[in-house]
Amino acid sequence: MADDIFREVDEGLRADRLRALARRYALAAAAVIGVAAAGAGIWQYQAWQQRQADRAAAATYFAALRTADSSHIMPGETTSLTPQQHDALARLATLDGAPAGLRTMARFQRATLLVSSGDAAGALRLWSAIAEDSAADPLLRSLASLFWVQHQIDHGDPATLRSRLATLDAEGMPWRDFAMEAEALLDLRQGHAADARRRLAQLSAEADIPEGMRSRAGGLLQTLNANPL
Repeated sequence: MADDIFREVDEGLRADRLRALARRYALAAAAVIGVAAAGAGIWQYQAWQQRQADRAAAATYFAALRTADSSHIMPGETTSLTPQQHDALARLATLDGAPAGLRTMARFQRATLLVSSGDAAGALRLWSAIAEDSAADPLLRSLASLFWVQHQIDHGDPATLRSRLATLDAEGMPWRDFAMEAEALLDLRQGHAADARRRLAQLSAEADIPEGMRSRAGGLLQTLNANPL
């Protein structure tokens, strides 16, 4: 009889302990679920905020393009910016904190407006910023570096220009032919006629480069041969 009572008490205590343990685990699980749900909610809210910010940045970019309306500027022409283009510059400048792709395109547009107004120094700073932006597309970074060189080919430090061009004229690089053309012009500036002829001859013989570049190279080579330095 006593054994039966003790056994019942023991089983009761074990049942109580199991129920307490189950309650403890249930509360812990509820806490974990609550934290996870809160985390998911925060993540969704932040993602929503980012989408809204991205949409706003894109809207600013396209509004600036419409405001700029710089299609009347001819290549190589220098002219004062209109009030609308100044407004476009200000809008585009607000996109320096935008996602990398939009930020890069905004900087290119700003550089185009600045160089067309004669502010080459401002354009050079923007092209440098693109070239040094590790988050930007490598193709656009190298294009910005090429623009940086092209707009200093007549007066920039030759060693600095050649150092930049050395990263662009390797086999397989996307702007290799343009880099070689710039190197040929730099050769002529420094009086290295033989190097210029070699590069121009290579470009004029290339079949897979733009026709305009091939024609320029051939014409310049012909002029150089007729009027040797």
